[in-house]
Amino acid sequence: MPRAVLLGALLFVLSTVPLQLSQAASVQRDHYLEALEYIRKGQFSRSRAVEKKLEGYPLKPYLEYHRLNNSLSQTSYDAIDSFRENHPDLPVTPLLYQRWLIVQGKRRQWQTLHARRYDTQNAELACYFARAQYGIGQKDQALDNTTTLWAKPKSQPKACDPIFAVWRKTPRFTQSVIWQRFSGAMAAKEYVLARYLQRYFVGEHLKAAKAYYDLRRQPERVTWRGTLSTDSVENREAIGYGITRLSTRKPDKAALAWQRFRQSHAFSPAQRQRLDDQVALGLATNNRFPRAEQREQIQSEFAIQGLLNAAIAHQQWAEVAYWAGRESATQGIKARTRYWQGRAYLELDQPSDGKALFASLAQERSYYGFLAAAQLNAPAQLQAMSAHQLSLEAQEQLTQIQGIARAVELFATGDDLNGRREWYRQLADQDQDIQHHMAHLAQRIGRLYLAIQTANNAGARDDLSLRFPEAFGPLFNAAALRHGVDGNLLRAIARQESAFQTKAISSAGALGLMQVMPATGKIAVRRGGLKRHLGSDLGQAIKKDLHTPERNIEIGAFHLSWLLDRYNNQRPLAIAAYNAGESRADRWLKSSKGGPMDVWIETIPFKETRNYVQNVLAFEVVYRALNQRPAPILGKNEWRLPSA
Repeated sequence: MPRAVLLGALLFVLSTVPLQLSQAASVQRDHYLEALEYIRKGQFSRSRAVEKKLEGYPLKPYLEYHRLNNSLSQTSYDAIDSFRENHPDLPVTPLLYQRWLIVQGKRRQWQTLHARRYDTQNAELACYFARAQYGIGQKDQALDNTTTLWAKPKSQPKACDPIFAVWRKTPRFTQSVIWQRFSGAMAAKEYVLARYLQRYFVGEHLKAAKAYYDLRRQPERVTWRGTLSTDSVENREAIGYGITRLSTRKPDKAALAWQRFRQSHAFSPAQRQRLDDQVALGLATNNRFPRAEQREQIQSEFAIQGLLNAAIAHQQWAEVAYWAGRESATQGIKARTRYWQGRAYLELDQPSDGKALFASLAQERSYYGFLAAAQLNAPAQLQAMSAHQLSLEAQEQLTQIQGIARAVELFATGDDLNGRREWYRQLADQDQDIQHHMAHLAQRIGRLYLAIQTANNAGARDDLSLRFPEAFGPLFNAAALRHGVDGNLLRAIARQESAFQTKAISSAGALGLMQVMPATGKIAVRRGGLKRHLGSDLGQAIKKDLHTPERNIEIGAFHLSWLLDRYNNQRPLAIAAYNAGESRADRWLKSSKGGPMDVWIETIPFKETRNYVQNVLAFEVVYRALNQRPAPILGKNEWRLPSA
């Protein structure tokens, strides 16, 4: 890390809270970074010379870790064992050992590997262990263990290929084992692997596998009785898969096909119940609910919840009331269930029952609690704990814990990965009181996402100063003013998107605090004329700019403002589009014109977007209340969707 960047990070930490850093400690940190740079250059002798100046420094063990990690192929048995013995508390120790063992596998050190064999979830290492067992002469045991490795429903590492090649030539390589992996791959949506595995089938197994695989794209093939007419284990699995998929597309055809197969094939009671439920759910999505005499046959939580969802989507309030009552009996009375049960009572002209449920629910700080309060025209309840501060004495006690001291120093030196590893190890080891103090420490050193996670882990969900930090306040307020959006909504989106991580990168490539996609950023710059405010070079360096808080917030604020204009200032629609894109939001709106907003939110097809909208709306309520500007979760113009 460049010296200037590191110094900036350190100054931010020190400006957040005056963590005591003596001159000697500051010098040691400099020496540590110097030694680390020598290790990166392969100058181990120089790094050891500098290391002698680090007596008592928390990160001193990490220098030996980095030396070993950078030279695993030359690391001796004694060196790796010495490190493990001397540093069993470092989170990197088992990782280092695992990497070293994989190197031994690549070098075919079978005796060493077998002597050190242990249960592992690392597929590459597990295969090396099996090869080591085979290599020392325990061939039958090795091949028996290989059966389990090969049957896993996903592609395995190249290290497995040699032992797999031997194993496939033994009687263990059976049609039933191949089918086990094939059906697992289909269930896991590993379709490339499932297609590959078909080369190993013969006879009826091959016929069943092809029929099963074809149902992925053409579930209607399940109605072609000739293909799956033989009553076999394999065909029953394929039928179940096909009926399940067809029930979501053409439930009437699925119901008819299942009625025939239910009589002709020997499905187990559990399979029958599951497919009965699946067909019932499919029909419910077409607004055809089970008759009164059929209701009691439905017992699974999966089916009851699915029927409740379908009833909400179709605004069948009597069905909502019934299935909400059934769900409460099976799962306990969840906030979501109570809200929709109360909502149904109001629609069914049972206002006293509905308002009683809402009154209880409105005391809770949650999306459904805030909706219930809004239904009653009552203020949202935050249920916040009184201010909790981390004293200097408590802070000193925390930093006496070696793992926490190492984490803080790792963050200060720019090693966030190992800093998080140390932090999460301590979360697993400490009681909730210590965890609560750790959350405040995380906030003080500028790791807001860790403060939020740690507070949740500590059960300190009512400590809103931790869970809803007022970070980057001037930037949010300035961007909100320029673009005509509420700064609290911007904070809520940043809280949901990145938990205020300026360098956050999503799996889809969204960047920074507001998780803006680079393509969206370029469009926003062009639409909003933002180059005048942010600089003419923005388009040429968009990824770098989106990691800069000021620019990220500015671009995110403009894009949100543009979406609000597009959706007539109905925040739920704009929030959904911010997360999933305008085209998807438009598609979801087509069949719901003029309908209730709470129903629309509840039935957003993407679970991620549905949770996203609910969280952002709830977070904005909290931020508004904390900033002394309370408002209901939905405005007067937001309870119903636009009619055209």
